[in-house]
Amino acid sequence: MKKKIFALALCAAIAAPALAACTNDNKVTLGKTDNFAYEDGVLSYDEVAGAEGYEVIFKHGDEIVYEDRIEDTAIDVESLGLGGNIVVSVSAYGSGVTGESAEYAFIALSTFGEVIFEAEDNLANFGTGKSQSNFRNNPLAHKGAYVGGIDDAGQGVYINYLCPIAGEYDFTAYYTTDMEPAHNDVWINGEFATKFDFTEKTGWGGDTYDAMPATVRITLEKGWNTICVMKNGDASDNYGSFTELDYFVLDGGGAKYNVDDLVEYGDRPEKYILEAEMGSPRNISDGVMGCKNPCIQSHDGYTFSNGFLMGDIKNKYEGVEWHFNSPVKAKYRVRLCYGTEGSATIMPTFIVTQSEVRPLREADFDDYEQKTMSALPFSTAAERPIVSNETVEITLEQGKNFIYCVLMSDLPDGGELLIDYIELTFVEEIEEA
Repeated sequence: MKKKIFALALCAAIAAPALAACTNDNKVTLGKTDNFAYEDGVLSYDEVAGAEGYEVIFKHGDEIVYEDRIEDTAIDVESLGLGGNIVVSVSAYGSGVTGESAEYAFIALSTFGEVIFEAEDNLANFGTGKSQSNFRNNPLAHKGAYVGGIDDAGQGVYINYLCPIAGEYDFTAYYTTDMEPAHNDVWINGEFATKFDFTEKTGWGGDTYDAMPATVRITLEKGWNTICVMKNGDASDNYGSFTELDYFVLDGGGAKYNVDDLVEYGDRPEKYILEAEMGSPRNISDGVMGCKNPCIQSHDGYTFSNGFLMGDIKNKYEGVEWHFNSPVKAKYRVRLCYGTEGSATIMPTFIVTQSEVRPLREADFDDYEQKTMSALPFSTAAERPIVSNETVEITLEQGKNFIYCVLMSDLPDGGELLIDYIELTFVEEIEEA
């Protein structure tokens, strides 16, 4: 998509001077505003003789984004928070009359400054089976909450971000740990980028919660990016020690950009990818739901999305739970990236709730709508996960949702489902009645 270029010039002005005058019937007329300029965030224009003030209307597309009556001939547009391709209409008024309006088109650039991401707002792993969820409230934490319990390989936070300018940026994590040194890996758009080293011994929080910063450099594309900060499992789940995450700061360095250049990327990512390892595993042992994350890291030359695959899904109600915040109430189409072991018929079921389903009751899902896939074609999971051709459609409420992909019956001996990720594609928004 080509950028739109706007000449910073006033539409053709009237030839007559901008002076107040009297017509034959003695009515006062006012001249047309002239000599517009936009520089350093300030819009200015010449004074109209006889004017008491000026009516100003700013439009972004067809929407009026600001209007006022002012006496000055200069407006600090930057302070109004306007951005994009703007058209302003100005008309002088005085002595009970309003002059002819003049229009002027200009680009109000936005500043790429600091962008803050709350860890708890980007948490897919809510904590099924844990005595305490990964979402932790604490009034001393930034915005009153943080993410804890990142105990297993592949767990962490997963951020979708629309970056206005491609480039390399400082990315800072505010963390706590009582087991320094610790580290988390950073993946950008499905590729390993760098790692955070957490070297300060802060304690685990409580009434002395004091998050410390650690900074890395990351490279982002213009448009939608995924930023994943997660615990690695190179040798074991304990590899990299343990840390808790409060919030992140992306520093844009003050670069300027036109918000309308981002329109082509849409209001949301084309697809949301929910990695299995970023969710909460559901595993049955002796009839009790556990939370151990049975991730398989990339190995033997094969690469799984984001480096991990979740396996050992064999029994009724086992699978993955994701915590997902939908921007609107909408229908989504779901596909599954998976592998299978053995020759068992495997039919995964998707269930959506707005509150976490407690893991210890065998009747967890009996009262919920179920969307079940047909038998999945056989795939050798350890070699190469595949994406299902079949889709199911689910409805997500605006805000918090819990999405489950589980088995609804035990698999025969030797049968196993392995999940790499699910893919959510926006279908349509649902208008409330």
